Amino acid sequence: MHDIAIRRTYAKAEPAEAARAPDASRPRPKRVVLKLGSRTLTAGSSELCEERFVRVAAAVASDPDVEVVIVSSGAVAAGFRALGFGTPPEAVRDRQAAAAVGQTRLMSTWEAAFRDRGRDVAQVLLTNDCLSDRRRYISVRDAFSALLDRGVVPIVNENDTVSVDEIMVGDNDNLAAITAALVDADLLVLLTDVAGVFTSDPRLDPDLEPIPFARSAAELRELCFEKASAESIGGMVTKLEAAERAGSYGIPTVIASGDEAGTIEAVLRGEGVGTYIAPADQPLRARQHWMAVQRGLAGGLVVDDGAVSAIRGRASLLPRGIVEVVGRFRKGDLVSVVDLRGVEQARGIVRFDDRELERIRGLHSRDFEQVLGREVGAAVMRPDRMFIIDEEKGL
Repeated sequence: MHDIAIRRTYAKAEPAEAARAPDASRPRPKRVVLKLGSRTLTAGSSELCEERFVRVAAAVASDPDVEVVIVSSGAVAAGFRALGFGTPPEAVRDRQAAAAVGQTRLMSTWEAAFRDRGRDVAQVLLTNDCLSDRRRYISVRDAFSALLDRGVVPIVNENDTVSVDEIMVGDNDNLAAITAALVDADLLVLLTDVAGVFTSDPRLDPDLEPIPFARSAAELRELCFEKASAESIGGMVTKLEAAERAGSYGIPTVIASGDEAGTIEAVLRGEGVGTYIAPADQPLRARQHWMAVQRGLAGGLVVDDGAVSAIRGRASLLPRGIVEVVGRFRKGDLVSVVDLRGVEQARGIVRFDDRELERIRGLHSRDFEQVLGREVGAAVMRPDRMFIIDEEKGL
């Protein structure tokens, strides 16, 4: 039961061009984020497959010079039957309950697999609110560093038991991309039930080989795969989204088969398996990483076209370009900058709270002191504390 190939239309490179692209040099990575989906960990069944966990642990432990962080799906798949469900539930409360039961079973399986290889594991459960606060973001990053320095293998998952829309990262492919940025990984590896990205449905042509190299995920968007399993969330679409996100951080991605023995070892050696997606030529800086991954921002600023042009020209955002203040936020919070058509153009750290901005929006800087009763700088956001959103790619 492979993912079903579907066609998409994008104004990007043709699939044939991507297929003809030269093979990339794949340097041997030193730090890898390895994402395994539910179908990989269940071997296509409805239960966790212990042999798969053992295989992964053996591969990771085979090369002590490479640090590996695992983003593991499977909590819901491990727990739904214990609650009496015949198939993975769809209701949020039922999935939360299944994840609560399954998470302990999932970690127990990982712990046993790595214990036999002389390695310890650590559970790291994330939600988007762990990433939205700058101090907590840095704290999580430091915790990862401490674990990796001591040879511990972090096992990452979204905290499904408490996740709601406002704090959800979404899917584990994008969670893996965020994690890769958090730990400054050299490579993101997304293992699935297909051997990479193909120019057509590989089930119809057993001799078809995956595209070995793409300059960006955008080249491959016409070649997407929908999930065919209720145990998993996502598919090739979310993997390409994750690859594009990781690429913007300067991290390449490999999409490869989690079903084939030896895949992980080959990736850790830098060998050419699966589809390699190159990173962006000009990756984001660390603060921009943090801004880019946030969801559910506290507020927003609606700005006119002149302000949009200014910030895209790397100028500061000034109050006179602000048309509307949305939400409640404090000085130092990260807020969204939206144009008159409702399209997010940027996000940045504000130098005023929402009440102050409501009073000075549309005003010239010479009037601020009279309105606020104190002398303040003119900029609402400065370029060095702003993340400009790519108009084609989005976040």
